[in-house]
Amino acid sequence: MNNTQNPTIFLDNIGRTILGVTRNETTDELSVENPALILIQANPQTNQLQLQIIPLFFKEFQEEKHKPTVWNFKKASITTTTGLALSPQLIGQYNQLFSIPEAQPTESPTVVKLFDE
Repeated sequence: MNNTQNPTIFLDNIGRTILGVTRNETTDELSVENPALILIQANPQTNQLQLQIIPLFFKEFQEEKHKPTVWNFKKASITTTTGLALSPQLIGQYNQLFSIPEAQPTESPTVVKLFDE
């Protein structure tokens, strides 16, 4: 995913809040890369609201786990907004969800002798 672009946010036909990067837009469809659901729940112990961002499709079920998924939403069944600036914290959490961790170089493990020969 290109982290330099801000994600867009919209509601699907059953009222779920979806966050993702717009890849293509026609008069009938909105193509979104790596869409995620935004869930807000109350913590039962503190009654404070908790934010969860959950991928629409888990990478673990993809053959190529590092490829983004692009989903097409019919514009007739979504609700969009204009002029809504998302908080940097929300964008950062979304980007972190889909970031690919860089592999750290591995060194050969050191062999430790437990017994003298």
